[in-house]
Amino acid sequence: MSRIAYMISAYQDAPHLHRLVQALDDQADFYVHLDLKADETPFKALLHGKVTFVRRHWVSWGGWQQVEYQKELLKAVLESGIAYTRIVCLSAQDYPLWSNEKIHRFFDEHADTEFMAGMNLSCCDNLLQLQKITRYHFFRDLPWRNQWLKDKLIVASRHLMGWLPFKKPVTVQIEGKKADVYFGSDYWAITLPCARYVYEKLCNETPAINYFRTSFVPSELCVQTFVFNSPFAPKALLFGGPYTGLHALTPLHYIVYGPSIHIMTADDLSALQTSGKMFCRKVVSGLSDSLVQTLEKQRNNEDL
Repeated sequence: MSRIAYMISAYQDAPHLHRLVQALDDQADFYVHLDLKADETPFKALLHGKVTFVRRHWVSWGGWQQVEYQKELLKAVLESGIAYTRIVCLSAQDYPLWSNEKIHRFFDEHADTEFMAGMNLSCCDNLLQLQKITRYHFFRDLPWRNQWLKDKLIVASRHLMGWLPFKKPVTVQIEGKKADVYFGSDYWAITLPCARYVYEKLCNETPAINYFRTSFVPSELCVQTFVFNSPFAPKALLFGGPYTGLHALTPLHYIVYGPSIHIMTADDLSALQTSGKMFCRKVVSGLSDSLVQTLEKQRNNEDL
């Protein structure tokens, strides 16, 4: 059977992360990045010996450090020396909808597919989406605990950069050539050769890195752009047509996007069952417990 490396980003709810690892612990290994702002004590207590923790970064949503922790996780996976057949990027508030046997079987049956969706922003006529790369975005990585003040600074700078004539190009430099920019979800599942390629680019493509540092939510742009400008692009999931929302660029997860991510409860069971997705997000201890119990019964029955 294939072996999966799960790369997981965490910042809260250690009990649920423990539950997630237990659910997926079948021919799999777990690599976890814990936000530097979070108390590591409950995570270490529950997960010691069960996961590999990587070097921690102070993470703010939409900032460059989200890419840096992806790089840390990729490095740990690659340095393990294990010949994983699939590297899957999750959050610590995900939960599987399929049995482990079904997950492995699906990846075996699609062994060459890169489950990463990408929309070409460079050729996009949606001005709101284009502003993710044409405007300069600053201050998201400031290590401030006063989020209210930080948000005010971010919004003020965004408005200022909208008024000023300084704009970034719609293309990025990769290997010294102009390359289109692609946009997609943080949550993907790629092959080991593709993971090696992405890590090498994250280490060496300085012009591209500098470009994405001041883009809006670079974790939804940087890795996607490297993949869709690579030999792996024909095996990835190119999105066509008008942009309808990030859900269309999230190939394996059922997520209800909005001003905040919807928390899944037992009321969402029917939608999850008919979604056709492998995972769901967002699952929270105390609010999603009944749903998780039902999902586990269904996952166990799939293996019978």
